[in-house]
Amino acid sequence: MTDQALASDVAIVGGGPGGSATAISLLTYAPTLSVTVIETSHFATPRIGESLPPAAHSLLEHLNTWDSFKALGPRESFGTTAVWGQSLPLDNEFIFMPAATGWQLDRASFDSMLISEARKRGANVMLGTSLRSAQETAAGWRLSLSTGSQLSAKFVVDATGGSASFARRAGARFLAFDRLVGISRSFACSAGDSRLLVESFADGWWYTAGLPDGKRITCCVTDADLAQQLKLNDAGVWYEKLGQTRIVATVTSVEKPHDQVAIRSTNSRLLSPIVGKGWLAVGDAASRFDPLSSQGIVKALRSGIFASYAIGDWLLRKDDTGLRRYQHCVKREFSSYRQTQAKYYRQEQRWPTNEFWRRRHTEADV
Repeated sequence: MTDQALASDVAIVGGGPGGSATAISLLTYAPTLSVTVIETSHFATPRIGESLPPAAHSLLEHLNTWDSFKALGPRESFGTTAVWGQSLPLDNEFIFMPAATGWQLDRASFDSMLISEARKRGANVMLGTSLRSAQETAAGWRLSLSTGSQLSAKFVVDATGGSASFARRAGARFLAFDRLVGISRSFACSAGDSRLLVESFADGWWYTAGLPDGKRITCCVTDADLAQQLKLNDAGVWYEKLGQTRIVATVTSVEKPHDQVAIRSTNSRLLSPIVGKGWLAVGDAASRFDPLSSQGIVKALRSGIFASYAIGDWLLRKDDTGLRRYQHCVKREFSSYRQTQAKYYRQEQRWPTNEFWRRRHTEADV
């Protein structure tokens, strides 16, 4: 396909949870609008973000995707265990929450399920397609795609995750608040407790969780410069640091590696602006939380739902109230998250002179 002209009321760049939630919700709220989702991948490779907290249940119900989610066979998780601020582990049971179950999931399968649901609701889904360039027009935007096609859209949603590739083309920039990276490895494991295990150490913290299909993810989280100093990209060093933990090493040490050590940026950051002329950002493209929050997927789903109402009101009634409210809500949510993040890191006082914790305590006191 070359030089083919396509048109859509809304173009969503990125087919992760935020993009799919926007499409599904928008096609319900404003069914007369046409929606196109552009996704680079075919969901054939692993994706990060494995934990789904109990709060996701109501969002998946709202999107009418709950049955499709359950059909994926996610592993139920009934709580978290943390070694944080003291040497003994503490349990946080989901049974005391309104929705008593969380889940550990295969992220690629989850994302694929959501975009399939978007297609069923009427979205034009273009897999294996990436955005090459974007040009503002009198009627909205003209997007040049890797297929050679040109897509005209009245409104564009950036759902490209941490890259925020469209928004940055439109002039937006990220405000970064830390330097976190996650250095992870997956393992083949036997069935066991699928709860999320979190454990701090002198230079950051670890987490591990059992996933569906006999897999486990184990990740070390620290600052990028500290990871480089510690040589955590070296599998031998990574295993040495893992062996110094109390609970994470216990459940990981007997398992067989499933792939190589992978390093990914996980720093907290906020896009500015979040809404522009004929576009907005959702999910991690709008803001990214520390993985300690386990809120990435929930935040993406929620932002996609809220964004869909704002987009529908703008396109159908030229009412920009929702767009302004959406930007305000994303900023307020990020501010609240930062306060909670600082409070939680302040609880760990065992290594106050180590650089990772010194940075967190200094930020918390500002």
